[in-house]
Amino acid sequence: MGNTASSANRLILAVALRSLSDNLRRTLLTVGAIATGLASLIFLWGFNDGLHHNMLQNFQESIIGSLQIHRQGFFENPKLSLHLRHPDQVTQTLNRLGANTWSPRLESFALAASDTTTEGVMLIGMDPVHEPRVTKLKERIGEGRFLQPGDTFVCILGATTARNLKIGLGDSLVLLGYDRFGALVAEEFRLIGIITSGEMGLDRGMALTSLSALQEMLDFPGGVTDLVVRVPEERLNSLKADLLLTLADQDLEVMAWSDMFPVMQEWITLHNGFLYLFLGVVLFIVLAGELNTLLLSMLERTREFGIFMAIGTQPRQLTLMILSEALAIGLLGIFCGILLGIAIVLLTQHTGIDLSLLLGSTTRFYVDPLIYPNLNLQHLGITTLANPAHLPAGGHLPRAASQPAATRRGAAPCLTQPGSPPASICS
Repeated sequence: MGNTASSANRLILAVALRSLSDNLRRTLLTVGAIATGLASLIFLWGFNDGLHHNMLQNFQESIIGSLQIHRQGFFENPKLSLHLRHPDQVTQTLNRLGANTWSPRLESFALAASDTTTEGVMLIGMDPVHEPRVTKLKERIGEGRFLQPGDTFVCILGATTARNLKIGLGDSLVLLGYDRFGALVAEEFRLIGIITSGEMGLDRGMALTSLSALQEMLDFPGGVTDLVVRVPEERLNSLKADLLLTLADQDLEVMAWSDMFPVMQEWITLHNGFLYLFLGVVLFIVLAGELNTLLLSMLERTREFGIFMAIGTQPRQLTLMILSEALAIGLLGIFCGILLGIAIVLLTQHTGIDLSLLLGSTTRFYVDPLIYPNLNLQHLGITTLANPAHLPAGGHLPRAASQPAATRRGAAPCLTQPGSPPASICS
């Protein structure tokens, strides 16, 4: 009995595969639809991951870095009294944890004055050697040059600030501020560079100078208010946790970029939400397309189903045959879709996608015109498993298609004459 059922099932599967080959055009159209939909989703995920990586990289390399270390409360209320007490110990801890890409800074509010007008700025002292390893401010210089070792009392301004002060390269300006004792100090600086990033935060309200010059101006030798660290995104959370544990007794705040600017993280989350919504819509279309193909297939094969029922094939065997066809089409479509999607992502990952015609000059700060899609295995798995094509849905359809034949004919007896081939598919 078991051998008979097994033989019947094998014959049903053989009939299902023969049906797919006999209707090759319909099979290829369905496989193509599934493969195209899945490949599009894989490419969309890859493009989305590449876009996010590009945005985060530019955002972190602009000026904030991946992670910053300050005294508790400095980020909300930056003042010299909240300087780092032992910056050398913090840098030693960073080096011990393998985070060697860091840069010390000294920050203070100041008033920039030219011959004609004044403007308030955040005055930041940077190390000319360490800073280029952490950020790419050097590449944002539209005119002039970046800070160099040995520079004394030179500064860099944003394009908007320089325009408001009505000064150009080589001109002098006076920066007024308060030293660590609260006394008013002023120094004359020479403008050596102008930042043209297209982003308001850099182009206006900021002045950069060398760390040693600002320490001298503020009478604060060795003074550091924050350390900016650059690490790969996948290591950011673990490094933050290790630093919080190691530096727990020093009254410090360790802030990742998402802690300092949560709006960027929220934007990425919102963008991913829209992508999941789009994923659901496309998967619904793929499922509807496959179910439509199955339904049309059964409408065309009503006579075939009737013959099967007449020779004693049971409804569950017809169900197995239809589900086998659907499963074969779905798996083949998914396999082709994965190969096609990965091929497109790898190709565009090598060549890049040029969006320069779609991006304005102000958006290049966050998004480079050339986007390189990334192949994320987690997103690839989500897209593949979420695809309903591998689930032989609609198992009730063959039963519904065969029911009228069974109703009209009654229970068809199984053919049991010796040598009768159809008897092998009876159970």
